[in-house]
Amino acid sequence: MRAAAGQPHPLGRTLHKITLYLILLDLLLLLGYGLRSAEQDLIGFVVLSVLMLGYQWLLGRLLFLQARRSNDGYLVYPVVIASLIFAVLLFRSALWVPGIAS
Repeated sequence: MRAAAGQPHPLGRTLHKITLYLILLDLLLLLGYGLRSAEQDLIGFVVLSVLMLGYQWLLGRLLFLQARRSNDGYLVYPVVIASLIFAVLLFRSALWVPGIAS
């Protein structure tokens, strides 16, 4: 069964909503990462950073596939900005040395 011409497919609308929620979750995860990453021990920091990197990559890949097929290109901007913020937080946390005035 096909959707009427001019109306989006219900699955497309659902995917769009899920993508928006994943972007919001990404921003919340970045907030938590920024608050806690410098306090983690080395193993915790590495695991947390790899998980965040994987989430960023998967979200970017999902948006690349979705934005290519429709006019949802505006969704790419928050993910790119979040990726840049993640890079800054990663370098800040990796270079943070305890004992030095912070």
